[in-house]
Amino acid sequence: MAYEMLPYLMTRVTARTNQLWVRQLRDHGLTIGRWQVLNVLSAYDGSRIGTIADLSGGEQAAVSRVIDQMERDELVKRRPSLNDSRAVEVWITQLGRETYAELMPEAKAFVKRMVRTLSEPEIKLLTNLLERLFSDLQEES
Repeated sequence: MAYEMLPYLMTRVTARTNQLWVRQLRDHGLTIGRWQVLNVLSAYDGSRIGTIADLSGGEQAAVSRVIDQMERDELVKRRPSLNDSRAVEVWITQLGRETYAELMPEAKAFVKRMVRTLSEPEIKLLTNLLERLFSDLQEES
């Protein structure tokens, strides 16, 4: 019955990861929410807020508030969609790109430290298992 502990363990790992990562982000004036938005936009620039929320695992209202703050700090900017006049897209600014690029080496080092006790095959297995769990849970919504 080890699987009964799985949600608890996943929550603990996520909480501890966030605690440690927040410390590093704070030095750059960022929060987890801001980092997640930059992370999504670095791969999917020009996304709608709903898409950013889906990809970052956040609630749309909370992500919208984070984007408001980031826009004031000139990390992102909103623009009307060229394809849908009712939609707004969020774009990363040059300052946002620079901030993200500055943090990437720290992010990579952080992840390396996080999985340092796992072998490469274990990391691949863990990644595959988590992706399968997430995919299955997505189908339930």
